[in-house]
Amino acid sequence: MNNKIISKISGSMKYYICSELNIRHAFTTKSGGVSTGDLESLNLGFSRGDKYENVIKNYQILSNAIDIPFDRITTTKQVHKNDVSVVTEEYVGSGINKPLAWESDALVTNLKNTPLAGFYADCVVSLLYDPVSESCGVCHSGWRGTAQEILPRTVQKMQECFNSKPEDIICVIGPSIGVCCFETDADVPEAMEKQMGEKVRPFIHEKGEKFHVDLQGINQMLLKNAGLNKIINTDICTYCHSDEFWSHRVTNGKRGVQAGIICL
Repeated sequence: MNNKIISKISGSMKYYICSELNIRHAFTTKSGGVSTGDLESLNLGFSRGDKYENVIKNYQILSNAIDIPFDRITTTKQVHKNDVSVVTEEYVGSGINKPLAWESDALVTNLKNTPLAGFYADCVVSLLYDPVSESCGVCHSGWRGTAQEILPRTVQKMQECFNSKPEDIICVIGPSIGVCCFETDADVPEAMEKQMGEKVRPFIHEKGEKFHVDLQGINQMLLKNAGLNKIINTDICTYCHSDEFWSHRVTNGKRGVQAGIICL
């Protein structure tokens, strides 16, 4: 784990923050909520078969733990593509207190007290913050979104909408499946190389008939290419640490979801 990543405890809820981000944020773990069974206990996904009231209570626990306004938490339906949505006042609360407004995998805003949440259980969720333009974002990228370069598209959207400069943006790459455990058949690296070209090859490692893909490393490379200098990788593998985090691969899909959340 990166030494800039710090574990925190609030009641029975454990979460992680980054010392480089001086605004409210968190990467949640499984612990600290009220859900039961395969979803025990801080499940933050409404589509996992949980009781609605349990998920709402879990968000309230999270809100109290990191001092964010529950009624302004904003989410999106993640679809493994590369669309980036801009959160304006009319959409605040989407996904929690209002119907979902988008099918996209990244959100950006410059609104104060407006928490943005992205979900993970092996995929990469990254938090972005620009202290100069006072804007932030959250980005979800599985291998498909990574191949479509959604993370630098999120940076680009912050540039277009808020006049952010890449050199001012801080990005934290959250807990996700590491190269140690993301084993695939040839179709995944072939599809990624077809979309991204040769630059992805150093992050694909052949292991017999299988391949190991470094999603965290690829996203870090994409951020550097986009002009970011302040990139912090948590270096936490959700598969290796499935005692703390839900891993889709470990559970064969019987799981809840964690959130990366950020709030100006």
